[in-house]
Amino acid sequence: MPAHQPADVLGIAGIACTAAEEGLGSVVRLDADRILDALAALQTVGYDFLVDLFGTDTGERIELTYHLRAFATHEDIYLKVLVDYDGEAASVWHVHPAALYPEREAAELLGMSFPGHPNPKRLLTTDDLPPMLRKAELIREAGEVQLPYE
Repeated sequence: MPAHQPADVLGIAGIACTAAEEGLGSVVRLDADRILDALAALQTVGYDFLVDLFGTDTGERIELTYHLRAFATHEDIYLKVLVDYDGEAASVWHVHPAALYPEREAAELLGMSFPGHPNPKRLLTTDDLPPMLRKAELIREAGEVQLPYE
């Protein structure tokens, strides 16, 4: 049994959320504008390590997933927020410095932004490329890709 139920901790902090056990484990869904408050509240009960941050195009919006771990209790939780296409979610780098590169990657490949990020430049591609991981982007055929050694 977890020492602290994440949804209870967030409720005490005044953060509306829903929690469920899903395929990943404990998943908490909340509004994107409350992610900083949620991360700060969860740090107080030991969820102080950001394992990963990644985005997924659901076909309607971008879903950001923050994977947190409490090493003292060997527990993981996943915070999920929805962001509109070309929308934004506050940068969490000052709470979890490990978010610096994953935020840049999500911004670049999904076409969103993280206000407050100290270095929002592209990490993997050039400025003229569209958000490559959106479902609306067509998959290129093998003949369209020029390999560097050809």
